[in-house]
Amino acid sequence: MPSEAPDDGSARGRPRTPPGTATGAVRYVTVIAPDDGEIVGYAWAGAEAGDVEWISRAAGSRRAYELGTEWYRRVREARERGLTPVGVLHLLSREPGVGPVTGAADAAAVEALARIVTPADDRRLLAQLDRADAEAWRELADAFDALTDEDRHVQWGGGRKSPGGAIHVPFPEYSAGVHRAVGALRRIGAVTPEHRWMDNPVPAPGPDGALRPADAVRAATAVVRGEKFCDGLIDHALNDGLLDAVATSLRAWYADPDPADPEPADSGPADPEPADPTAGVAAQPAVAPPELPDPALLMCRFCGGSPAVDVAFRAHRGLVLLLGFRRTDGPMCLTCGLAVYRALTAHTLARGWWSPLSLFLFAPLTLVRNVLAVRKVKRLPAPGPGTLGPRYDPGVPVRRRPRAYVALIPVLWVLFMVVSGLSGGM
Repeated sequence: MPSEAPDDGSARGRPRTPPGTATGAVRYVTVIAPDDGEIVGYAWAGAEAGDVEWISRAAGSRRAYELGTEWYRRVREARERGLTPVGVLHLLSREPGVGPVTGAADAAAVEALARIVTPADDRRLLAQLDRADAEAWRELADAFDALTDEDRHVQWGGGRKSPGGAIHVPFPEYSAGVHRAVGALRRIGAVTPEHRWMDNPVPAPGPDGALRPADAVRAATAVVRGEKFCDGLIDHALNDGLLDAVATSLRAWYADPDPADPEPADSGPADPEPADPTAGVAAQPAVAPPELPDPALLMCRFCGGSPAVDVAFRAHRGLVLLLGFRRTDGPMCLTCGLAVYRALTAHTLARGWWSPLSLFLFAPLTLVRNVLAVRKVKRLPAPGPGTLGPRYDPGVPVRRRPRAYVALIPVLWVLFMVVSGLSGGM
């Protein structure tokens, strides 16, 4: 029976993190593919102690699984930096495509998220089917219609002892009709590496004996590819009606590819939305953090202390025709936020005036935005112990830094020009 090795990474020794054993509340981040928004997987850790673990979405695409193996490596490297588990999550949350640190009731809640099957997963599998090859679909129909009871009654060979005393392993001897039917499934694209069959259960027909088209692709892939590793899967699928349900579902889909297709019955919500983490099934949306996050849940991007607030400070430099802009943003605690504000504001006061646009537009606008941002920081209480590294030293206030008074030069010059102009016009 022609077959091939699975192409889902499982047979190539790629690392897989075992399911977590944390029994209490956990925190996690959602990793999202930057180009198409597909959820790749989740990094999670116990809220109080434990290690950081990685889990990929079982129903994800082949490319998402490849990205997941890369994220597994990045999680492992972050752990080796000696940070606390929650500190690792906050470090990862700064990466592009990574959601904020979110709470869940326990590890089982995160594992439930990783098992969600979305409509996008179904569409990806159905896209593997080759609708343009009409001859292949006729062959599928003819091959399954031609299967006889004799074809379905599979004979097994082997199992006998050789003269040397070795016992041959039993193996199924499939008929030409069965080979033809399996070949037809391959030809239309129903056996695809886009489904990681080793990480997912084999779909079963419903009470009416029917399969959803996407589940038919999953079942065809699992049965045909699994035959190489477990002799007799095709025999079993022939006799329990699974293979016939696969062919019937795919033939109906080919005749009408856009019927009202129900959502996956046992795979969780189709489009994950935020839920109460205490319910054990908190779903992480593929969106940015909330507009007003709770400062107590944020950690400073520099020292890892909390509480923190999400702010942005800016600096500007104007040199005749050359303009420079700098922005530092992210969650900051009181201490680090003051340090960044004072450093960038002093830089702007000293170097932000030496071009016409800088003098009348960019430098004043930068200073005003910094003043508005630092108000949020000053409302924070003193931060707790840091988890990511040393805390910035705020230094002396801006008004006590001599370089900040360089701004008086352009201000006095403007006043001089104004007074001169008024005097000349009198």
